[in-house]
Amino acid sequence: MTSSSSSTAGAIPVFYSAIHQDRDAEFRRSAPPKRIIKEGRKETVMGCTNCGRLDGEGVTLKKCTGCTLVCYCSKECQKENWPHHKIHCSSSLGAGIQPLIKSITGNPMLSHYIQICLSLQFHLHTLPLLSPTKRTSLLRAPLFAHINVGIEPTQITDFMNLYTFTESKEWDKDREEMEMEMDGMMQLHTLVSPWPGMPERVPTQTNLEIWKHARKAADEDDAKDRAVVLVQFVNDFKQAITCPIVVGEDAVDSAMRAEPFTMCSALTGKQTKKPLTVATCFEYINTHIRSDKKDRLCLRAPMRGVDKDLIRNAGRDIQLHAPQALRVKMQREHVYISHPISVFSDSNTNTNTNRAHAPAPAHAPAPEREAGPVLAEDRQIEGNPELPQAGHEPPKMNRAERRRLQRELQKEQKRRK
Repeated sequence: MTSSSSSTAGAIPVFYSAIHQDRDAEFRRSAPPKRIIKEGRKETVMGCTNCGRLDGEGVTLKKCTGCTLVCYCSKECQKENWPHHKIHCSSSLGAGIQPLIKSITGNPMLSHYIQICLSLQFHLHTLPLLSPTKRTSLLRAPLFAHINVGIEPTQITDFMNLYTFTESKEWDKDREEMEMEMDGMMQLHTLVSPWPGMPERVPTQTNLEIWKHARKAADEDDAKDRAVVLVQFVNDFKQAITCPIVVGEDAVDSAMRAEPFTMCSALTGKQTKKPLTVATCFEYINTHIRSDKKDRLCLRAPMRGVDKDLIRNAGRDIQLHAPQALRVKMQREHVYISHPISVFSDSNTNTNTNRAHAPAPAHAPAPEREAGPVLAEDRQIEGNPELPQAGHEPPKMNRAERRRLQRELQKEQKRRK
């Protein structure tokens, strides 16, 4: 699979990728039916952005007409919250992340793994070792967590174009001229609590009221011995969705057992085990979402300008929390390490400035393809994992030729779907 940018004249970045033959079958086995997710989405109740009052409990919430993303129970609440909201009140955010977060919390499998992460983060699986008094005091205390999220391209090549060619938007212009929309998907970046390196965030009175309401509801459902965590899903500090999550018994038991994940390389067939951690749970969740080609999980959304800018800022090494969180994700997850970028310059170019590579940790192992045989061609779903032979130089391509190639690739992708 190939693509290019005018920022590297006379060079073609080549992205190699492969997908395991059992991926689709594994996804179908583990993903819940779409109707279950839709039913779970309906259970989500919206609250006033300013005071936290829930919709239907004596009030009817109304959306902000400027962005249609936040809701208020009264004009007074909207006026009081306006100094904070006006910074990000814009129609450029589209539908925002709210529908996607509903799909995550309404998905029993994804919700289970997020609860495992919370159990590990707050050491809830170790509470049985404490005295009953100490255990009760911890469970009755408000817990707060912050999860950085983002919308990334479903095609890894699109992601690498945005990350690598940070100063050029020719790729976007070419897609617009061909009326090609860049498909995106929800991804989890990092979980932090407390929140280091971020603007100081003290739980507001609204946060506490939401937690108290959730704690009371959990007690009424015979979950007095379960922790309630107020989780804030944050998208580049432009939008935040706050959700109270009750950490269930099954999630705590899974954290106690700590069974490792088994990972199988699509290139070599080699299996490796990864310990159960917040990072590996996030990688499993993100991989599961990436495997969903038909939007069964309801976690697909068009890429917005702000989503592309976040990826470009990560490529520029911008030292802000959101780009840093994305870079942490790229360093830990195998999909980025196993999709290197090779840039071949023409014979008249003597500089190495056009050679780019995906960021990988210093301790990253050698490419897995050396550890075993490459899978047969019928097992290669996206692209050819074989590396080019030494001395190979692809022909130069002008803009018209690149467009033609992109159209052919788009048709091929649609045919495979």
